[in-house]
Amino acid sequence: MPRCETDAIILGCVDFGESDRIVSALTKDRGLIAAVAKGARNSRKRFPGTLEPFSDVTLDLFIKPGQELYRVEAASLNSANLGIREDLVVCAHAAVLVEIIKEHLGLLDPCPVTYASLSSALGFLSPGGQWFSVWSIAMLKILASLGYGLDLAAIERRRFTPEVQVFITKGLELEPAVLNKLGLSPRARAELQTYLFKACQAITERPLKSLGFLGKLLDAPQNRC
Repeated sequence: MPRCETDAIILGCVDFGESDRIVSALTKDRGLIAAVAKGARNSRKRFPGTLEPFSDVTLDLFIKPGQELYRVEAASLNSANLGIREDLVVCAHAAVLVEIIKEHLGLLDPCPVTYASLSSALGFLSPGGQWFSVWSIAMLKILASLGYGLDLAAIERRRFTPEVQVFITKGLELEPAVLNKLGLSPRARAELQTYLFKACQAITERPLKSLGFLGKLLDAPQNRC
């Protein structure tokens, strides 16, 4: 039974049986995987808080040829990305990124661009900076990596305002650390958010739970742009 290590982002985790957990993760080398972490609910030594959603980890995997369900032997934490959990609106936006990936990326289909886009963005999704700028560019890159890219040559035909046009064309070339310092006007933010919400829903056969929750959250008076 081959064994390997790979960097990964934890997308979700559910309890299984008396002490195990089933983990969904986006890995750097193998794409989206499902894996059982035996004894994860009882073992803090092998899984010291490493299986929480949005965590950046290194997984020690057992892989049995012919089986899609891997086994997680241990996991070490690279970053918990705790800033995401500090604000419900930020957390809900991050959940949309995760659900889009789970919905459109097949198991064991390596996609380095998807992994890099998600991994690099998560560390900057916190209420202390311009997290929406980071999130929106990450979403555009993830959609493109999944085959739903925005035709940059057609931006003007989509009648985006000049601020949004410049932000998209320039933002796709910038690192998250730079984007985290670039704010958008309330009008531009609302325009880009509406476009991305519609794009996510248009490519998905079923309603996205995370998007529905986020929509209700943003309808609350204190969260409106």
